[in-house]
Amino acid sequence: MRMKQKQINSGQSPAQPDRRRLLTAGLAVPTGLVAAAGALAAGAGAAQAGSGASPMLRDAREFGIRPDSEADQAPLLEAALRETTRSGAGLHLPPGRYLVAEARLPDGATLVAGGGAVLVQAADAPILHGRDLAHVRLAGFGLEGASGHAAPLLRLEQVTDCRLLEIAVDGAAGTAFDLSGCGGLVAQCAISGARIAVFANDSSGLAVTGNLIRDCSDNGILVWRASKGDDGTRVHGNRIERIGAASGGSGEYGNAVNIFRAGGVIVSDNVIRECAFSAIRNNAGDRVQMIGNNCADFGEVGLFTEFAFEGCVIANNIVERAANGIVSTNLNDTGRLAVIAGNIVRGSFRRPDPLTGEILYGNGIYAEADAAVTGNVVEDVEAAGIGLGYGPYLRDVSAANNVLRDCGYGFAVSVVDGVGRVQITGNLISGAREAAIIGLRWTEPATGELLNGSDTVPAHVLLSGNHAH
Repeated sequence: MRMKQKQINSGQSPAQPDRRRLLTAGLAVPTGLVAAAGALAAGAGAAQAGSGASPMLRDAREFGIRPDSEADQAPLLEAALRETTRSGAGLHLPPGRYLVAEARLPDGATLVAGGGAVLVQAADAPILHGRDLAHVRLAGFGLEGASGHAAPLLRLEQVTDCRLLEIAVDGAAGTAFDLSGCGGLVAQCAISGARIAVFANDSSGLAVTGNLIRDCSDNGILVWRASKGDDGTRVHGNRIERIGAASGGSGEYGNAVNIFRAGGVIVSDNVIRECAFSAIRNNAGDRVQMIGNNCADFGEVGLFTEFAFEGCVIANNIVERAANGIVSTNLNDTGRLAVIAGNIVRGSFRRPDPLTGEILYGNGIYAEADAAVTGNVVEDVEAAGIGLGYGPYLRDVSAANNVLRDCGYGFAVSVVDGVGRVQITGNLISGAREAAIIGLRWTEPATGELLNGSDTVPAHVLLSGNHAH
């Protein structure tokens, strides 16, 4: 059944919410970072000095920076980072809380802690801000937002190689990490209670891997571009859970991973749970891959590719308990070319459409245009195991060698005049409650059972080698 979604029409960050203190998970600042800090400092020293020698880490207290002071530490922190960077050293923060109102990062800055150090947002501005830099290394400390401050906690702009390692965020009314035009790595961070965990816009070779993201009010990870183009961001091995949609909408919010206009993005091997809308939502991104993700409990589509996309592979995922399991849609807006293969989809359910209130959804897998749907197992869904097309929006789809169990319909295929051809071959359909294969005109049944010859098979539908029991 066709998805009725409002397309995001801007590369700008969504409007910030009103004053709100978000629920947090009480995550502790990571510990055991001595080796990591030394490695980061060594990397920065090599970049600065052109040698592999590891520079020393200098104690922030040497520069008058004091933990648990009520004074803004930003001026002292900026001066200390400039000095340590010039000498090829890194700056180490002892445990404690540091009020910071937008400290500017110099090129090559290395700021690390071994645990227990937290930078607290002291103004409606980023705690740390870097722009037009080659290298930045940040590791092992916490960032904490303040109620009513909607600015991101960390903002990096045009940083060729940023390394964000084991940073803990506990509460942010805005975005935790706002990265624009950046490459590098965001790894092993724990982000809880932010509006958006990571906003990566116009990235260049960025990897977001091994992070724990939970209890965000609007989105988990955004991978966006201001205009369509190649991006290549990798989102791999993260755990993302409990993502809300406090700002409302019909899919702009409420997603663990949201791709917009970004091409060549790979989202793989993530564990994703409990999102208001989708686990992974691709809007207008070409050559996107969603591979090997383990996903459960979503209010709308589990894995979604929509609008002006071209080329999306959705393979080897598990999707349980979503309103629709996997969807490839919007031929009307040039959305086309998909492979949906080797997935397990279970427990799709009907629910009201957020725009119209009409009871919709409930499909395991749905595809519209220039798509191969092969080797999937779909079980226990309220509507169709596999839906093919909606109204006139159906063209060149092959559904082969799938196993469909305990569905309302096995297959529901559009039979509106003028649709393109579809091939349904070699599938096993078990326990279909209403029909193994049926034709729909929009949302209403337009044929009887097509599999056993009780009704005439439309000319655009090729059936062969299917079995039902």
